[in-house]
Amino acid sequence: MIDATVNGVSFKSIGLGLKKHNIPVLPPTKDYSLEIAERDGELDFGSTYGPRIINLECVVMADDTTLDYHRRVARVAALFNAKKGDIVFTFSDLPGRRYIGRYAGTLDIEKILFDGDLTIPIKMGEHPFPESDENITEVIITQSPQMIAVTSNGDERASPIIVLTNTGNNIIQNFRITNEYQVE
Repeated sequence: MIDATVNGVSFKSIGLGLKKHNIPVLPPTKDYSLEIAERDGELDFGSTYGPRIINLECVVMADDTTLDYHRRVARVAALFNAKKGDIVFTFSDLPGRRYIGRYAGTLDIEKILFDGDLTIPIKMGEHPFPESDENITEVIITQSPQMIAVTSNGDERASPIIVLTNTGNNIIQNFRITNEYQVE
């Protein structure tokens, strides 16, 4: 079984075993086009990615068929409660990656004696790509104006998170940050 966590809580700690995860290679696309009367083809306005759906094939493992089984099912329901919003998933076979999504769909359990098979659908809506650890060399800017290029080794364009800290006693005035993408 694959070891996995949800917001830092191990699947194993609640009696849930992850048999496999079905993660599509890419999210589905949303195409934007327009057909015009009396014109062949269509105008293509490009496309974007839609939400990615991940299916987690799991087994609820209980010590008895009644109390312990229902206790573990309740823990699964509490952990994946959609009202909590987005939750962070990690998988032992995909180290360094975090998948952000929420339970979306139905949670039918097929009970087999002490255990129950279920598939948990996770919708990666706002963040359809996994996040990963990124190593950035910190640069201290001591004079202005100065331009610094920040390079990410990821495979999808993302906006950097810039944190400014004033360690002096003076108030910083006329400060400006411009975030630009290089056109290829």
